Amino acid sequence: MISAVSISAGGMAVASQRYAGAAEDVATMGTSLPQATQVDLSATAVQLIESKAAISLNAAVLKSSVDTEKRVLDILV
Repeated sequence: MISAVSISAGGMAVASQRYAGAAEDVATMGTSLPQATQVDLSATAVQLIESKAAISLNAAVLKSSVDTEKRVLDILV
């Protein structure tokens, strides 16, 4: 069985990559780079907000699972 810690850590990694990609899109706006003309600011802003929420949710799952594991260890010891 895959632990909640590894699942939430993987979710945070994916969300961080999405956030970094969206931040890079925002950073290229107003430059002479070819990709800058193809950036949709509203879609990029939504992606930033979604990534931030995903990171927060996965961090909450991570904290909860670590707390639960600590409680189980306290019961066993």
